[in-house]
Amino acid sequence: MQISFFLARRYVKKYAHTTLIYRLSRLSCYSMALGSAILVLILSTMNGMEKVLSNLFYTYTPALKIEPKIGKTFVSDAELKGHIMHLSGVADIVEVLEATALVRLHRQQVIVTLKGVSKNFTASELYRNTTFMDGVTFWRDGRPQAIAGILVGQFLQWTPHSNRVEVFYPKQGGCYPLCKPYKRMRLAVHGLFSIARQIDSQYIIAPMDFVEALTDGSHQRTHWEVVLEETADLESMQARIQQVLPDGYKVTHRDEQNAPRRRAIFIERLSVCFIFGLVLLLAALHIFFMLCMLIVHKQKDIAMLAALGATPSQIGKIICYNGLLVSLEGILYGLIIGWGLGFLQQKFGIITFTRVRSKIPYPIEIHGLDWVYTAIVTTLFSLLATLWPMQRAMQLARKSLGRTSLIDR
Repeated sequence: MQISFFLARRYVKKYAHTTLIYRLSRLSCYSMALGSAILVLILSTMNGMEKVLSNLFYTYTPALKIEPKIGKTFVSDAELKGHIMHLSGVADIVEVLEATALVRLHRQQVIVTLKGVSKNFTASELYRNTTFMDGVTFWRDGRPQAIAGILVGQFLQWTPHSNRVEVFYPKQGGCYPLCKPYKRMRLAVHGLFSIARQIDSQYIIAPMDFVEALTDGSHQRTHWEVVLEETADLESMQARIQQVLPDGYKVTHRDEQNAPRRRAIFIERLSVCFIFGLVLLLAALHIFFMLCMLIVHKQKDIAMLAALGATPSQIGKIICYNGLLVSLEGILYGLIIGWGLGFLQQKFGIITFTRVRSKIPYPIEIHGLDWVYTAIVTTLFSLLATLWPMQRAMQLARKSLGRTSLIDR
């Protein structure tokens, strides 16, 4: 065993519980353990929140979406749709035409997004993942019918007996001075749906023919939602569909469709990690002060080791190893405590928050890489905390060697 490591381990041992150096080393160890445990728990909590938000976004986000690179709409091409449908792994394609319109019921009015869907809407992932949706019957007795987000219905004071709304949409291409600048059509809302608050307060799902007539956009589509088979690989299907599409089209997967939200989550995660990294840096300062006190307390030992033939680098390694042993012990305790608390929360849901008269456990998910990141960051901070004390110990060793050589002369 290397003499520097042996002496450093001797200094860490509990042979003098009443000494100030030992108490400082315990304080440094416990502060590193607390900082490591907090960072692991914070990263696990961010993982849980990211998973919850991703599942929420993916509820109404199609696996693959085909849309034009330039402009908002494109002309529906049955031949192109057929080529995509023949690809293995493609289950169906739901056509969508969206338009922003004003909806009025009695004296209540609200601006909504009309989502015109094709007849195979029930095959879409939005329909399958919806928390609550009334029966989808877009046509009854030759009249179009729609379903509205539950918050849109609440704002309009919708009831099953008073369900015919007026839809206003600006006319395309201008109009003569005596005509109205908007187009008005009536639409029966026969049900409600609930997905997420952002969607519930914004969308009304209507038949494609009604939205085409309202916008004068015959065969126009905003995008196609590609429904994949369960065994299909998302990235490979995206590449294969992109090869079939002409140059004016693009296909995006869920992560690309939710890029702004995922970027916001990443920035929030990075900010939280940076803040708690500073907390770990403060914990590493305990090791710095402990090593400084150790050098002051062990000046005679340093001179004795120098006189016995120890080189300044060996004496500096003693101080460095001492700080690393204390910090690694704290890191190990912190990782175990962080994992234990995270496991208890994940298994039993100890911490909860209230939502609509029900208690939901706070989401948490433990990743192995979080342990690696925490261990690497804390070890680097510990190394930084040992640099100056190590250099100081080497300087004292050189001075002791200089004095010894002068005495010999």
